[in-house]
Amino acid sequence: MLLKVEPPDGWNSQDGRVLFDAEREAERFASNARLAFSLAIAALMLALAIILGRWSDWVALIAVANICLSALGAFLAHSSNYPRIVPWLGVVADALLLFGIGWFGPWLESLPAGMRSALVSPWAAFLLLAITSFGLNAWRLFVQAFLLVLAIGLLIWWPTPAGLVFPVAPQLQPLFSDGSNITRLAIVLLTGLAMALAASRARRTLMLAIRTARERAVLERFNSAEINRYVLASNVDTLRNGTRQRVCVLFADIRGFTTMSEALDPSEVVTLLNAFRSRAEQAITTNGGVIDKFIGDGLLAIFGLPSPGAGDARNAINAATSLAAAVDKWSLERQASGEKPVEVGIGVHVGEVFVGLLGDHRYEFTVIGDVVNVGQRLQAASRNLNASVVVSAAAFADAGIDGDGADRWTRHEGLSLRGRSETIDAFAYT
Repeated sequence: MLLKVEPPDGWNSQDGRVLFDAEREAERFASNARLAFSLAIAALMLALAIILGRWSDWVALIAVANICLSALGAFLAHSSNYPRIVPWLGVVADALLLFGIGWFGPWLESLPAGMRSALVSPWAAFLLLAITSFGLNAWRLFVQAFLLVLAIGLLIWWPTPAGLVFPVAPQLQPLFSDGSNITRLAIVLLTGLAMALAASRARRTLMLAIRTARERAVLERFNSAEINRYVLASNVDTLRNGTRQRVCVLFADIRGFTTMSEALDPSEVVTLLNAFRSRAEQAITTNGGVIDKFIGDGLLAIFGLPSPGAGDARNAINAATSLAAAVDKWSLERQASGEKPVEVGIGVHVGEVFVGLLGDHRYEFTVIGDVVNVGQRLQAASRNLNASVVVSAAAFADAGIDGDGADRWTRHEGLSLRGRSETIDAFAYT
């Protein structure tokens, strides 16, 4: 059916709870809007009474009744225990109020049938429909349109008192004919249907947005949020071709993890890895880095995405030393509780790499190049240098490290790295 909204594929109970909260918020907004418009109409009536010098107790009673009904709806909408039938009762109350204004007012017996369509009150229907549309409930809108048309129709065609004659110029008589009034009511009903369809589409869009947001939040637990945004903001074909970009890479790895894990229960291994990753993520993201991937007990982080900056190397080195300090503190806590200590090795290098996507159908975002290989080898060399962090001379120069803390760095010239014929100058952090 046109007004029925089926949950999209992948919809779950968590999405349903988010939708329920969104509906509650929409009901609150609609109730607030209803109260605000009721006050505005009352103020308009008061202003007209003052300007024109005509006061009507009946008009004042209508305004007060409308405000009271709106205030009650707003109170219920903001209460913690909000029955879902309340908005439906509000729709019925609106139709009864509109009918009551015409029925008990001084105009019903003063106008012949047909001409009552000229009254102001029936055309409050459009405002009532607009306010209800804030609630994003298509069926409620359609039912409200039907009830309002019924109420207006009863007012228009209620039998005229005997003997009432209200002459109308011949050229105006077609304006109040049955055909004209039926057309007016059809417009109200079609307006309600159109708004119901719009509400249905809006609800469908909201449900898709909720599901997509939840799926994206889940995926961001597998991939860095920064990388996800970088990929989404880029052209896939461009990323598949790759771009050359200067970045600073950081490799980190738990030393002796394989030996340590042999004596641990699998659940303890998971706890250990989660604790390390939590500290690594904190140190890296705080300093503007992006975690490209976790590799078992290690990780690769990138500084310089989505675009390179002058402070990338300094940020990477700050992240490396912060992570080393966090692991040292964590290791002391483990020893105090009778567990084995933990050591970390970190390597940092800077240079130009390939940034893009690998794969034909299943893509993987990555950085590739000699810079990445050197960063990983520097991390491996940290054990032999008895250092927690080893930084290439190029990255050290880019960072411009001097002043406080510079004395903790030891320069090593002609450092040989496993699998490389060329040597490299580096600084070790002790």
